[in-house]
Amino acid sequence: MRLAVALGEHDPDSLDFYAGPPNLVADIRRDPPPLSAIRRDAVAAIERLEQPVAAPPDRAAPLIDNLRAIVARVDLLRGRRSTYIEEAKPFFGAGVVVDGDRPNLDDVRSRIDRLIGGSGPLAGRYAAFASKFLVPADRQPAVVAAALDACRQRTRAHLALPSNEHVAIEYVHDRPWSAYSRYRGNGQSTIQLNTDFRFTLDQVLQVACHEGYPGHHTRNLLMDDVSRPERSVQLTFSPEAVLGEAAAMAAVDIAFPADARVSIERDRLAPLAGLAEADIERHVAVERLAGELQQAQAPIAEAYIDGRLEFERAVDELERDALVPHAEALVKYINEYRTYVSAYTDAARLFAAHVAACRSGSADDDAAWRCFRQEMTKARLVR
Repeated sequence: MRLAVALGEHDPDSLDFYAGPPNLVADIRRDPPPLSAIRRDAVAAIERLEQPVAAPPDRAAPLIDNLRAIVARVDLLRGRRSTYIEEAKPFFGAGVVVDGDRPNLDDVRSRIDRLIGGSGPLAGRYAAFASKFLVPADRQPAVVAAALDACRQRTRAHLALPSNEHVAIEYVHDRPWSAYSRYRGNGQSTIQLNTDFRFTLDQVLQVACHEGYPGHHTRNLLMDDVSRPERSVQLTFSPEAVLGEAAAMAAVDIAFPADARVSIERDRLAPLAGLAEADIERHVAVERLAGELQQAQAPIAEAYIDGRLEFERAVDELERDALVPHAEALVKYINEYRTYVSAYTDAARLFAAHVAACRSGSADDDAAWRCFRQEMTKARLVR
């Protein structure tokens, strides 16, 4: 816990959250040790934990994963550079795939093309279609609150959550991401929404489920365990963090299967946003397909980090192949968070495959939630 917080003092991006006792890390925050000392102590802790009698395997293994991730992050911060795959492996483990294991997305783009219609480059037509469903800035707080409440109700119907749990919403700007959920401990989270980004109706629902229920906030509630104080800290670049991100990517589809997603957006969110209810079904269909195109982001990010694509070409390919509306912002995000894009792509696809295998073809809603909870509360993704 102290090593993770110490790393976060040098590099805030490295620490997702610390929700433990303030006095345990007060000295670290006043006077953090140098990166070399953090690395040395992490390596020593790994060696102790690898002894057979050090700790039960189910507890030692996640700790070792996190310590190795600390070592790898320190090496990166001190200037070590390697390929995308080599860099991501110690952070995310099975969440990263090798070349050749990614899907062909031409069919997805063709289906979006048919749904939208018209002529000209698909990226432009997609952006124009999505703009019809953008939530006006002055109505966004009401729409976000309603979406979060809807996600909470769906989640509480299937998962037991603490009675004191709560999510607060903050609006920020000048951040490299569109939304962020930070766990505060004791059942409390803060979701920050970046006002530099515009959200469509469907994207608001996605964000509410992803960051809140049954996504990040919910997983952090379920993983909070006073008997394991290491649960009160989470590294951003770690196997557990990438599993949490992958689960959050699946959250909206678990909470709102296709028909339910259309109903909540058409009947509850659209009126609050002042948007016409007509064509919501097509909007949802297009956004579900656009979500699949996120798989196109990882190979582009890999080529960019490995030096095979410069900034402008990476932007162009993200707009063309993944239909990213804020492609420049995404490349700037990759500059800062580098291989973390695998959490939204490769890891998300692997997590969805695990949930599908658990369900064994069952369309039962309870089975979906049971399998989702089972997979999201593990310590790491396993291939």
